[in-house]
Amino acid sequence: MARRKLTDVSHPDPLLTDEFWLEFGDDPQPPMRLKILYVTFGEVAKSGPGAFNVASVCDRLGITYPMVNHYFGSRDGLLAEGASMVYRTYIEGLWKAVQRAPREPEARLKAWMMEQISETLAIGGWGPILNYPLAARDVTNEIQAKFQQPLNRLFELNLARLGAMVLDIRRGTVSDVDFTEDNYPREEFLSDPFLTSVMPTIAWSTFGMSVWLGGQHAPARNIREITVMLDDLLEKHFETLVYLIKNRTA
Repeated sequence: MARRKLTDVSHPDPLLTDEFWLEFGDDPQPPMRLKILYVTFGEVAKSGPGAFNVASVCDRLGITYPMVNHYFGSRDGLLAEGASMVYRTYIEGLWKAVQRAPREPEARLKAWMMEQISETLAIGGWGPILNYPLAARDVTNEIQAKFQQPLNRLFELNLARLGAMVLDIRRGTVSDVDFTEDNYPREEFLSDPFLTSVMPTIAWSTFGMSVWLGGQHAPARNIREITVMLDDLLEKHFETLVYLIKNRTA
């Protein structure tokens, strides 16, 4: 059987159509490097980093394993770059949800919170890479070496947007937030006593909520009362955070 060349773009997987690639951008036939990343997104989301088999990506694309090394250096390099792109999509998804929400301060914050749950469910197996470094130590090392600074900026951008929404609830306003990862009021927000007093509670509790629900917390799974009460519990959690924002003194 003839060996495939690095330029071979035949796809044994019939699901990899133009429509599939358009889910990730406006190019119906992106470069092979991006195709590898896009297929990896779904493979890791379903299986997690431990069970992820890069050979499956190669088989679906009809390429040889050396092509992964050619573009990314190694399996870990592929996962590290994939994780950075997944996190960027995650942060952009949170803000898109805010922009779709009614132009009302509490509705925008609630949209941000609920989208965290949806996005955490969507990224699935990428969660351990992004949230638990020891789950994929070698990938973590690659991330720190190549992608840590842009990830830090995205993280801070997300917190800056959250801070603006929190202040809007406090003031009863709606701000036209135009922050970017290269332009957000980092020092101003860090020096605000009110934000530094409430933001940890809001950010940490929302993150915990999304991970608990997105990962289907094993010890709580199949407890009927929690399932029945879930919507009400989420609503009360949101109401508690809004109360904190409105009544907490710095």
